[in-house]
Amino acid sequence: MRIGLLGGTFNPIHNGHLYIAEAVQKKLNLDRILFIPSGRPPHKKEQEIPPAEHRLEMTRLALLNYPEFELCDIEVKRPGKSYSVETVSELTRRNPNDRLFFIIGADAFFDLPTWKEPERLLSLCDFIVISRTGHPFSQLLTLPFFQNVDPVPLLELDRREEGVVAIPITSHTSIHLVSIPPSPISASDIRKQLSVGRVSKNLLPEAVASYIISNKLYDSSVRPSIKEDHDS
Repeated sequence: MRIGLLGGTFNPIHNGHLYIAEAVQKKLNLDRILFIPSGRPPHKKEQEIPPAEHRLEMTRLALLNYPEFELCDIEVKRPGKSYSVETVSELTRRNPNDRLFFIIGADAFFDLPTWKEPERLLSLCDFIVISRTGHPFSQLLTLPFFQNVDPVPLLELDRREEGVVAIPITSHTSIHLVSIPPSPISASDIRKQLSVGRVSKNLLPEAVASYIISNKLYDSSVRPSIKEDHDS
């Protein structure tokens, strides 16, 4: 099977995450996508995000109508900080006959050299790097593992709104650069809306919005309400 791995704090999970997963699944012909909420992200302070049990439940609720998407709690159950190389290594052990694809935005991929054991991570699985506004694929040529890559396909991909370019990294893994129309939804914007007691209706799955309201997440004093799009 071809299995995508989509990790993140999911703070909160929103329709932009689902849009990306659907687009990637179609373009790379993935059989399943695992959504992996982080336990203790190494680059974030714990007080900045809700407890893992809330983020797990929001993710579970968001995936109810997507049979090919699956919640994976591997990082939440692991003690200590959540390092991607350890997660992928364990998932590789659990799925020895499957091909794994680590899904990441181009903005975050630029930070890969600062991650724990980035070279080993690149050897464990394929990567799917999603286009991000302000982060052209041609800038990836500055990364050490792109030094011998032909720049022409990357420059051509930057000029297209949609497309896929595969870059072999090892004998058995590649980086797949995927250009898709950008999603205007961001978790930080959603949190700002929630902090003043409102959130636009099209930003969150309905079940996730209801869960946030019921548990009064993101604001301890104001109970959020769902607003129509023109009120956002």
